Amino acid sequence: MRRLRDVGEHAWVARLVHRLAMDVGGGVHIGPGDDAAVVRPGRASLVLTVDALVEGVHFRTGWLTPAALGRRLFGVTVSDVAAMGATPRWALLATESPAETASGVLDGIVRGFARGARGAGTRLVGGNVTTGPHLALTATVVGEIDRTPVSRAGGRPGDALYVTGALGMAGIAVRQLAGGRGGRLPQPPLRVRAGRLLAAVASAMIDVSDGLVQDIGHLCRASRVAAEVELDRLPVAPRCRRALGAAASRFAATAGEDYELVLAVRPAREAALRRIVPRLGCRLTRIGRLVAGRPAVRVIDAAGTPITLARSGFDHFRR
Repeated sequence: MRRLRDVGEHAWVARLVHRLAMDVGGGVHIGPGDDAAVVRPGRASLVLTVDALVEGVHFRTGWLTPAALGRRLFGVTVSDVAAMGATPRWALLATESPAETASGVLDGIVRGFARGARGAGTRLVGGNVTTGPHLALTATVVGEIDRTPVSRAGGRPGDALYVTGALGMAGIAVRQLAGGRGGRLPQPPLRVRAGRLLAAVASAMIDVSDGLVQDIGHLCRASRVAAEVELDRLPVAPRCRRALGAAASRFAATAGEDYELVLAVRPAREAALRRIVPRLGCRLTRIGRLVAGRPAVRVIDAAGTPITLARSGFDHFRR
């Protein structure tokens, strides 16, 4: 029996999604394999997603206060709802912690999560508490959408690729913290408003959680296209640029933890996109395009020369 580290996270997930997809039906509009599931129990569609933060994997003790950790959990989870163009409404929070954990730690986590949720118009409506060998937090967010949701699967050759915000800030913070150089882990940007607005013009959309190149690859596979990403166009966060200089763009392309949105836009919709940009509340940068071909991401320089990166992003089973 092959071990998870031999199979890899994404190959295992792809195999699981294929099996689960055969059982999907009964009001399920989008099933396993996208940023979030979409169900339609009545006239409105619900967008469902779940995410987790695990001590030793996503953070270490002392990197964040309990309240900041709770806020971060909400931010990383709601990012999937934003990527579908939906409005988050309700949330569930499950905690696992050793019995020796101070009760104030869990109190702070819940307060921080609830505060983050309220800031996005979301209510924490329930959850679960259990004991375990380390701190692990799992959140579910349920959103609503009154139109066809944006998935990863709508991209076509000729579509332009855009990304919100900046890349590399969280990734460089993790590197510095893990190396004992101090600093703080920034909170994920909340792109709920931007996601709703961009859904009106996007042909496909995904959030950047495991690395820009890797997540664009997910979009390419779902849309059955390839992509060209121009490394010099990437909007690199100033903190990352200061820390790494000329190497910052390569790092930002694969670091992950950005929770920005990547979207594909048809040429005919770019004029409408320009009208939307002033209302997004964040920067929007064109970084490449989708092209015909076998699903893959080609990173190029300003002259169109391919650039080889050491990795495409984060894999839980191949760290």
